[in-house]
Amino acid sequence: MKLFTSIILALALALPTHAQVGFRWCLYGFNHSDSYEPIEAQFDELAEFIKSYPDSLFEISGHLDERASDKYSIKIDKERADYIRGLLIDKYGIPGSMLISVGKGKHEPYIKGAKNETEHELNRRVEIRIIMKE
Repeated sequence: MKLFTSIILALALALPTHAQVGFRWCLYGFNHSDSYEPIEAQFDELAEFIKSYPDSLFEISGHLDERASDKYSIKIDKERADYIRGLLIDKYGIPGSMLISVGKGKHEPYIKGAKNETEHELNRRVEIRIIMKE
């Protein structure tokens, strides 16, 4: 799954030459535990991309699969988004004013009505998107 995640991010970062408001990419493969380790190369590329848009605002949103309760999914997803935001600020020096984090929970699944673990895994993700440019 880590290879799949790397490919998705690499494609997302390679395709746009000029990102538009609403442009987004996903980090997939978070599991049910509270621990998640980022793949360093992904975050190096992500940080460089964000830095190339210094006058933009990025939303980092956590998403969980549909099996979780509302309260649990919002809490965990907010923590995931906060973790990614903190990593981008602390390790990569991105100003906190460029990043907001939110927990979306199970309410915006990538695959509605997921039926197997692979589909549920795609719903467990963090999305990063440009929401405003100056």
